[in-house]
Amino acid sequence: MISFILCLLLLTILFGIAYKITGAILKACVWLLILLPIGLILSGVGEIFCCTIILIPVGIGIIKAGIRMILPG
Repeated sequence: MISFILCLLLLTILFGIAYKITGAILKACVWLLILLPIGLILSGVGEIFCCTIILIPVGIGIIKAGIRMILPG
């Protein structure tokens, strides 16, 4: 009975570690494949908007949004 409980404990620990590693890999893939390209595109569009005098405030806002996507937190 004790060996059965220890086996269940070991399985629980292994599944918990696998769950955390899988979540970290998924978060890294989402950041790399979705958030990083969108953030870089937004920053580039913001720089283009900053070239005109009228759209400087809009460009600064778009650059800030792009940076927030690239560097969350």
